[in-house]
Amino acid sequence: MSAAAAAAMSGVCATASAQILVEIEGPMSAYVATTGNTGTMTVMNNKIAVDANTVFASPTETRADLFARRLPGGGRELNEAGAVYNVSNWMRGDMFDGRRQRGFIGATVIVTGTVDPVTGVVTAQEVFSDISENVVLGAVYENLCTNAACNDPGNFIRGNGPLGPAFVPNADKRLPALPITDAGLFELNLAFKNLGVSSGIITSFGGEGYFTQDPVPVGDGAEQAIVYYAFELGENRPDLLATPGIPEISTLRVRCTEGSRLEVRGFVHAPTDATGAPTGGAGMPQSGGVGRIRATMTVNGTTLTFLDEDNAPPVADVPATYGVYQLRQDVAACGDSVNVFWDPPGGVGAPWASALNVPVDRLREE
Repeated sequence: MSAAAAAAMSGVCATASAQILVEIEGPMSAYVATTGNTGTMTVMNNKIAVDANTVFASPTETRADLFARRLPGGGRELNEAGAVYNVSNWMRGDMFDGRRQRGFIGATVIVTGTVDPVTGVVTAQEVFSDISENVVLGAVYENLCTNAACNDPGNFIRGNGPLGPAFVPNADKRLPALPITDAGLFELNLAFKNLGVSSGIITSFGGEGYFTQDPVPVGDGAEQAIVYYAFELGENRPDLLATPGIPEISTLRVRCTEGSRLEVRGFVHAPTDATGAPTGGAGMPQSGGVGRIRATMTVNGTTLTFLDEDNAPPVADVPATYGVYQLRQDVAACGDSVNVFWDPPGGVGAPWASALNVPVDRLREE
């Protein structure tokens, strides 16, 4: 073979064996374990290899974060033999409430990774699943909440009439329910509170989870229900706030585009009573439309501070003790998380409220 021909053949082989990026979204029909931390998924007839380096995530948890919080010493024990949520137990372990297949088998998954175009072997870099994206918007008809989080056995919220779906929180640690919030994304105390039509106040909501295959406990009985991981009321509800007497800040979205812009959006509320009237003393905000929003982000070891371009305060909402903010600033690079602060006017004095270590949604340069 000539040198030129050998070089050409080498180029063909190198191209043919290159790893190509893939994304696959569909139902996972099977999972076969090789060891506790290696195995093969089948998604729409695609055979996909997973191992201890694969990121496994749901909308409210990741396998690595679960271990980092639950076990001493951080995530060291993540891949030890017999770990409670090793790869195989995450994928096909305990059944989620109301489902007939183990773990995420039968669930919709989104796989990102690479494929060898010659062998057809797909290797997953990340496997994401919310089981099934079942979403309902509407009005609360009735509820039973015997504790603040509305997650005691039998507790539920029913939407859209007496025959509408009941919502119950997901208790599985792989997809745990987030706290119920109002429109400002502030955590609520729902213990023995009536959200239904009989209260005389129409309460709208949005809930997301999966609709069960079999009945689960609802009140004194059992029925098919939506096991939710996210449930949000559609109005600002100072009468339901878990901590009404202190100022709070929430984050809806933190988005950063390399070489372009940082955008931070969310809500604030001043100390308030059940009617939405301000209750804060000296030095506390009396409105959601005062002060300033400040964000800090660490990039390449340097902590940067960002203020809104016109340094405007949040915009007062209804009631006026709530406010909406949107900070935008140009950036050269992005960090992994931000801290967001609600400061007094001009930043004089300690922050009224803060949201710390909020993950950044990082985007490619536009």
